[in-house]
Amino acid sequence: MAVAAGRGEGRSNGPSGFATFIVRVERDNAGVISGVVEWVRTGERMRFYGLAAIGEVIKRMVERAKW
Repeated sequence: MAVAAGRGEGRSNGPSGFATFIVRVERDNAGVISGVVEWVRTGERMRFYGLAAIGEVIKRMVERAKW
């Protein structure tokens, strides 16, 4: 896993730029984590269950996309 902190790091110079996602996370009374990932450009939303699933959801969205 790669993580970059700070403004401007990792900027894309490619023609398509970055894909932007909004991740909404909630935890219920039992402590179960779930939420929704939304691709800003397309408005597509996919639900996830568990923190580990967030990356998989984004991966699926990007692999299906034509961009």
